[in-house]
Amino acid sequence: MAKLMRSGDSPQRLLSELAGASPRFESIVAEGVFGDASLRVVIDGSGNRAVTRQSPVDPARIFGREAADTAIDAWQGDVDSALSLPGEWTVTVEQDLSTKLCAYYPNVRWQVLPTIGDFEVLFADAPVWSLGPTLDTDSPTIFVIEELDDGQSLTLGNSAVVPLASDSFVLEAAKLTFETPPGKWGLPELPESPSPAALAPAKRTGSDLEWLENAMWIRCATMSWAGLATSVKLQNSGSQLALEVFGLQRVEHLVNPQGALIPLSEAPRAFDLYRWASGSGALDQRLAVQQVASLYRDVPPWENSNDVFDAALAVFANLRRDAVSEVLLARRAARTLAIDVAQRVTESASAIARSAIERCVATLLAIGGVIVAQTTSAITADQASDLRGLLAIFLVGLAVWNIFVEGPPARSPLKSLRSDLGTVADLLTPRERHEIMELEAVKSALRRTKVIQIAVPSVYVVAAIAAWLVH
Repeated sequence: MAKLMRSGDSPQRLLSELAGASPRFESIVAEGVFGDASLRVVIDGSGNRAVTRQSPVDPARIFGREAADTAIDAWQGDVDSALSLPGEWTVTVEQDLSTKLCAYYPNVRWQVLPTIGDFEVLFADAPVWSLGPTLDTDSPTIFVIEELDDGQSLTLGNSAVVPLASDSFVLEAAKLTFETPPGKWGLPELPESPSPAALAPAKRTGSDLEWLENAMWIRCATMSWAGLATSVKLQNSGSQLALEVFGLQRVEHLVNPQGALIPLSEAPRAFDLYRWASGSGALDQRLAVQQVASLYRDVPPWENSNDVFDAALAVFANLRRDAVSEVLLARRAARTLAIDVAQRVTESASAIARSAIERCVATLLAIGGVIVAQTTSAITADQASDLRGLLAIFLVGLAVWNIFVEGPPARSPLKSLRSDLGTVADLLTPRERHEIMELEAVKSALRRTKVIQIAVPSVYVVAAIAAWLVH
């Protein structure tokens, strides 16, 4: 709670000036002194007014005949009469600065504290894994310290500590916190834990808050390793946090409420390690970190964050080389599969075409035989007509057979290849799978099947018509 105070001989003028400077206030106290007498007027935040603490004197004697009636009314509780009395007046306005700042910057959570010690109290007994509601909220939080020297400030990922005396620091802190992109963070075992990005110091001016910057780096590094651990759980009635890392072996280390025992020089590196190995696209990086960290059984890995980072980079490089080799093998296998399928489809289509030609030639020879037999009177005209009809029906049946029985198995491998690539070549990207389907061998096989799909039934139908019409 901050106070603004003005003195003068006109309480109305003093109230007008302070009301303009502080449109939002908790209370206003106007105290008038008239020789050896005094009274007080109190105005609360809702605008209710009252006269209090009148001296036990005769107001008519103090003010004389001209102002006696007004003084008597004032001593009886009339506020307007009290504020019109001449004398030495002091007006004090008590205002909640956080409410005032929220009115100007509604998207920021403001907390106004008297001293930096009051800010320290917020974290003195709170475990680092429970600071989320204070330092990692949906809106940036700015702590305005009334007694912090001008030129001293500390900006974190989602909050800032600034002096009340510097408007420029307040505005700069609000800008920096808004520019920090929100990150995805969530540990089901620790629902109130802050993200490492929210605890990481971004900028400090002056040297008075260096101790706070160092403390926040330790807390940031602690939550960074909590995010990198395979699992976390509270132990000893919630007074300690167990971080388990499962890589080449399974190890577990305990963390105290105020953070892990991390050398200050290693803390920023731990945060860099977390940013490198976090996110949905960093599974191999996270695996590399856990494999290296699991080798630290006697000493917690965070005490050597720099060495862990360097070793994890080397492990990740090996993992990536193996992954690249697997992708190349998968790409080669997918191309080989596509070409084999295309060749089989081409061979099957060629076999269907040859079979159709052979059948049609045999049928045409049979028709020729029927014509010769009819010409030589070996068979009657009715018998010849019946034989041509049977041959036509046979050819129509072959056309139906090709459309519904013989043709689909020849075309299905190419249709199945597109969907099968998503399973047998899951390491390939959609673009690479599309490129395989665009191979010339595959496209040629597809064109051939489409030609055979139309040409073979058409040949059978034309031959059937010829068998029926030719005499």
